[in-house]
Amino acid sequence: MRITDVKTFLVGGSWRNWLIVKVETDEGIHGVGEATLEGKSATVEAAVQELKRYLLGKNPSAIEKHFQEMYRRSFYAGGEVLTSAISGVETAMWDIKGKALGVPVYELLGGRTRDRIKLYINAWAHQGMSPEEYADAARAVLPLGVQGLKLNPWGSRPGIDFYRLDNNILNTGVEAVGAVREAVGPDLDIYIDCNGIFNTVGNAVRAAKAVEEYNITFFEEPVPHENTEAMAYVRRKINIPVATGERLFTIFGFQKLLACGGADVVQPDMSHCGGMLEARKIAAIADAHYVAFAPHNPNGEVSYASAVQMAAC
Repeated sequence: MRITDVKTFLVGGSWRNWLIVKVETDEGIHGVGEATLEGKSATVEAAVQELKRYLLGKNPSAIEKHFQEMYRRSFYAGGEVLTSAISGVETAMWDIKGKALGVPVYELLGGRTRDRIKLYINAWAHQGMSPEEYADAARAVLPLGVQGLKLNPWGSRPGIDFYRLDNNILNTGVEAVGAVREAVGPDLDIYIDCNGIFNTVGNAVRAAKAVEEYNITFFEEPVPHENTEAMAYVRRKINIPVATGERLFTIFGFQKLLACGGADVVQPDMSHCGGMLEARKIAAIADAHYVAFAPHNPNGEVSYASAVQMAAC
């Protein structure tokens, strides 16, 4: 089997464009992957076309070899644009291999360890809402059977300053979390995603400690992603598990994060991290540090499908 074409499709998603990659072969089997990079999908689309020059005529089953060639032989290895492009074509090659062998991809990655995947809901509420509005929105999605809800209670509030956390913004966010907990009861998971909005570790710690009483399942990206030592500092200071990793790439980014104790949950994004095999390796590194793995996807359905395959493993 040989690759005959690599096509890209920019698709209008619910709140951003998705970049879907289609890899075609001379045996009529094709695979799809996703290379969406939030706000920069056209840039990644160009990178996919550069990878196409290498991929044409290659056997799509040699996935590890192709990853190494695309990642290492570019000289400038890494970065969100290149690894997102690689993620799209790499996932498509797994799709081809699964179709050719007639098995789900999870069978090729070690087999499934579970029959059901726990899901939480995101984008059920808008940042900046009042505590009462958060509570109403939480009650409205409960009939869907959700296992948890994720929210950023401080984001988008008028006057928010990423280097400063005013008391009125802190307190309103805490009240929103309390209102959601009261609305959903004691057993449903509540996840807080800070989206890296706290540009000082002190404010991140202050915010986390203010919501500890509400039994938060994890506190995501409390500080920006660049400084893993700062993330580790926050983790040592708070009593909520820290989740992060959507803006880290390949085993190297996660090795640095875990070596300094920066996370309780790693969240490689299936459209960014380097592909499904790279995510499997990241999961193994996390396992060696007794850290949980939760594949990240705020993008399209193809990335969602690959995340489900990984979670099954």
